[in-house]
Amino acid sequence: MAGRIVRTSISLPRDLIKELDYFVDSIGSDRSKVVQQAIRNFLSIPHKEEDRVAGLLMIVYSHRMHGLEEEITDIQHGFINLIVSDIHIHLDEEKCMLAIFVKGMFKDVQSLMRKIVGKRGVLMIKESFVKL
Repeated sequence: MAGRIVRTSISLPRDLIKELDYFVDSIGSDRSKVVQQAIRNFLSIPHKEEDRVAGLLMIVYSHRMHGLEEEITDIQHGFINLIVSDIHIHLDEEKCMLAIFVKGMFKDVQSLMRKIVGKRGVLMIKESFVKL
C-alpha cells in the first residue's frame, strides 16, 4: 500500500554508518530519509533497454584532435529525435566538455554512447539518467 511505512533492519559496516551519520548531520536530516532517497535514486537508474529515460551525457574530449568536433556533431544528427539540447564547455586549452541532454529509449542512448566512446580523442564519457 502506498503511503504506509514498513520498518526494516539492515546490516552495514561500522565505517559506512559513521560516514552516513556524518552526512546526515551535515544536512540536518535523519538516517531513514537519507536511506529512502538513496533507494529511490538507485531504483531510478535504467536497467533495461526498453526503459524510457531522460538525462545527460558528459563527454570530455581533446580539442586538439582535428575533426573530432565535426564527427561528434555528425553522430548527434543521426540521433536528432533523442537529443534535446547540448552545451559545449571549454575546460582548458587542451580539453572541452560536451553535455548532451537526451530523452528517449535507453537502448538508443546506449547506441549513441557506443558511437561516441570509440572515437579517437574522446577521453571520458559519464552519464546520468533517470527512468521516466
